[in-house]
Amino acid sequence: MRIETHTVRDRTDVLQRRLNDLNGKVIEVGVFDGEQRWLAHIHEFGCTITPKNGKYLTVPVHPDAKGKRASDFQGLFVYKSHSGEKMLARNENGNLVCYYWLATSVNIPERSFLRSGHDTHANEVMTNAERGIGQVIGGAMNIQTYLDMIGQMLATKIKTFARDLQQPPNSGITQNVKGSSNPLVDTGQMINSITWRVIG
Repeated sequence: MRIETHTVRDRTDVLQRRLNDLNGKVIEVGVFDGEQRWLAHIHEFGCTITPKNGKYLTVPVHPDAKGKRASDFQGLFVYKSHSGEKMLARNENGNLVCYYWLATSVNIPERSFLRSGHDTHANEVMTNAERGIGQVIGGAMNIQTYLDMIGQMLATKIKTFARDLQQPPNSGITQNVKGSSNPLVDTGQMINSITWRVIG
């Protein structure tokens, strides 16, 4: 007769500790800082912009006016079109060239890309997250690495969603100034600012 003994290590306490470490962790994806945060909020929920000082907003209608003030151009004067719209224009070699539209307000429509991007891709990201949780519990993957992986995955999906978003489209004026019809893509800074953070 031969007797064999095996020592089985009970790792229940280790597994429970890792589960406890995961419990309460929250991953937030969005635009969190600076001017890009403000811009993302405007596009996400829409807004109406009115002038703070003066009667009119100067809205660029010429590509050369993009990112510049009306005071950067010499010779501008107020031109009233047949429709009653007022423009800041100037005479260039006998041609009337409009640079700014004088608007009493500008409506920016809601273009939800954070919420809609999340709703579109959340199930796919959660499926991938569930596949990886066993590695965390088993100790093959660090908890922070796991959480960052999920955050990066969702942030990347939302960036792609924002770049592909087409509705509602930009106005004709905005398309002319930007040189593009993609409503959320201009310099790319706002979309590139989409990131994630782990809380808890």
